[in-house]
Formats: sequence, C-alpha cells, structure tokens
Amino acid sequence: MMMILVGGIAVDLMRNEIDRSKRQNSLDRSVLAAADLDQTLEPADVVKDYFLKSGYDDAVTSLSISEGLNYRTVSATSNTTPPTQFMRLMGKDTLPVFTAGTATEEVPNIEISMVLDISGSMRFSDRMTELRPAARNFIDTLLEDDLADYTSINLIPYAGQTNPGPFMFDRLGGTRYASVPLDEEDGGTEDDLYPNVSSCLELEASDFTHAGLPSLGAYAQTAHFMNWTIAASVMEWGWCPQDDTAIQYASNDATALKKFITEMPMHDGTGTAYAMKYALALLDPTSQPDFAAMSTAGLVPEEFANRPAGWKHPDTAKYIVLMTDGQITEQKRPTDILHEENPVTELQHRPSGDKTQITSASQNVTRFYSICDLAKSSERNVEIYTIAFEAPDAAKTQMRNCASSPSHYYDVEGSEIDEVFQAIARQVRQLRLVN
Repeated sequence: MMMILVGGIAVDLMRNEIDRSKRQNSLDRSVLAAADLDQTLEPADVVKDYFLKSGYDDAVTSLSISEGLNYRTVSATSNTTPPTQFMRLMGKDTLPVFTAGTATEEVPNIEISMVLDISGSMRFSDRMTELRPAARNFIDTLLEDDLADYTSINLIPYAGQTNPGPFMFDRLGGTRYASVPLDEEDGGTEDDLYPNVSSCLELEASDFTHAGLPSLGAYAQTAHFMNWTIAASVMEWGWCPQDDTAIQYASNDATALKKFITEMPMHDGTGTAYAMKYALALLDPTSQPDFAAMSTAGLVPEEFANRPAGWKHPDTAKYIVLMTDGQITEQKRPTDILHEENPVTELQHRPSGDKTQITSASQNVTRFYSICDLAKSSERNVEIYTIAFEAPDAAKTQMRNCASSPSHYYDVEGSEIDEVFQAIARQVRQLRLVN
C-alpha cells in the first residue's frame, strides 16, 4: 500500500506539472497576442479566447491591461486547483496550479539611419531590382499606422561619396567651385556652364574621429566626375550622387520615401565610410540645431525638429541599417576639379596625369571601422544591422565587423533581401515576454 501511495504521489505531481506547463504556454501565447499593437480585437477577449481554445474555460483569474500611443502591456494570472487521483487517499484532494505572465510591445521613439548602396555594381544580377521593393516594404513596416508619429528615418544613399544636399552643404561650410562656361568643343554653348549638380563635401581624416557632423567649417566640393565606365541607361554621372539623390532627413512620409527609393539612380564608386559618417552623425544629439534649421527650411517635419534625442534618452532607440554589395575602395579624384573632360570621360579612360588618389582602400576601411566603433560604444549603443548583398568576401568581412553582433549581420542573395529587411523591421518593433 505504501509503495502504491509513493508511486501515486509521483503520478499526481507529474500530472500537476504537465497541467501547469500547458496552462503557462497558453497564458504566454495569449498575452503575447493580446499585447501586439497590430491586434485589432480587445486584449481581454484575446486572452480569454486563447484559454477557451485550449480547453480551460474559467482559468483566467486576473487580467490587467496598460496601453498608450506606442505601447501595450498585458498581464494575466491563472490559478486553479485540479483534483488529485492518489494523494486524496491521504486527505489531499487538490493540488494548486499557479501561472502568471506579462507581455509588452513597446515602440519607443525610433531614429533610424537607413544606408543604401547605389553603386553601379548594383545593376548586376538584378540586385537593384530586388532592393527597391525590399526597402519599400521595410519603410511600410516601420511607418505603419501610428508608428509614423514617433519614427524618423534618415535615408542615406551612397556611391563613391555621400551627398548631404545643397542646404547642408552650405550649412557645413562647403565651398562650391566656380560657375564657368563649358567649352563649345566639349559640347557646350555660350549659355552652358560647367555642371554643378551635386553637393558632396571633401571630408578630412579628423571628421572620422568623432560622431557628429563634419565640423571644420570649411570644405572643398567634390568634383563632378566618374571613375569607372558608366552604364548610362541606369546610372547618372557622378562619383558624388547628384542633388536629386541626396540624403533624405528625418522623414516619416512613407509615400515620399518609397517614391525616392523607386526613382533613385545608381552612381559610381563605393565610399561606405562617408555614408556611415553621416548615418551616425544624423543620430548624434549635437546635430539637433541642424535638424531645427532643416525643419524651418521645410526639409524635416516640424515634429522632428527636436531630434536627434540624447544618447541615453529613456524613450528613444537608435539604429543604423547598412546594405552594400561591394567592398570599400580607394578614393580617386581628377587632378583638375574643372577639367573639361570631367563631365564626359571617365578617369579610367584618361591619361594618368589627369587623376590622383587621395586615400587608399585600407585607409577608408580604417575610417569606416572607426565610425562603427563610435556607434557601438557604450556611450552611444547604437544598434547596427549590416547586410552583405551578393557581396565579395572583403565586403562581407567589413559588414560583419561593423555589425553590433553576429546576429546583426546578414549575408543574403536574391529575394532574401526582402526577408532580411522584414526581419530587421520586426526586431526594431520587438514584442517580448517580460515576466
């Protein structure tokens, strides 16, 4: 009889733990579903329905819901006392089962720098064709419904250089080259001027040692030139992207951003260090006066005139999402910034005396890593997601080293790019169990 009772106690305890596990799983699933900000049903109804579907008609003992514009927290408990089979022979008729759980989806103020490689190599293997819808879907997910009220996106396209746009070019101390006539023998007329259609700053080495915007106050303008052979059907002329492909600042206009992504042409070169410089600087709180000035000029929504927030702001999360298909290259320039061949003949097809190298590939990789390290430092703790899109090994290494962790790095091909952007968007909008 004693052996039966001891064995029976074990059976009752095992049944009790199985029941507790099932109820806990049901409770966890129910509060997760109820806390989802996309959930259209009443949270209380969702929790109760999950328990009913699991066969626990009256298992929800308590339920509390706290929600606001950008968060929802759902807590529930389930306390029951199912009967025992063997322990009742010793006077223990029931065993209690206590379960509790809390889930929250909290979308804080979000600041994102989205960095997209628009170099000419993106035309190969339909990479740009795959990128455009993936990037648009990413925008839609992040700016869905009320999320747009507290999410700002700096969209940073880059090729050999990164164009901050005419307004910021002037504000940061850019000096434009002179407007001079284009010789008739080079296809010009008496009314044609040498093209001045882009606004890139020639940054200095010191600009890559701090997190803020370029701060020397005086910068030369990057020449209007190409290094590699242009694919004119899909590319615009320029190592520096032209002004219609400049940075889009702190936008929450999904329609405008998607239109920009659809229409942005490709340019020449892969100057990832420049793009990362601006990506971090546009999350740096020292840039707030610049955002205020851009807001006054109509370049930033009024509600984001006070961004970027402080690094340790409790209600703000900051992210950089960087995509490239190529490794960082050297930086070449025409020897004469106003040479008449600059707008019509690529440097690789010109005499050696017409071109010069201002930095090596290794120097630019070092500058790139410097910015990545500044972003990831404990002082800032910016989350960096990197995507190597059908990239060579050197580019994969650069992206892997820059990412916040191995799980923040993605090596993708073809249509996988869309899945990756969606995965990153879901992580930014993370739904989690907190208890």
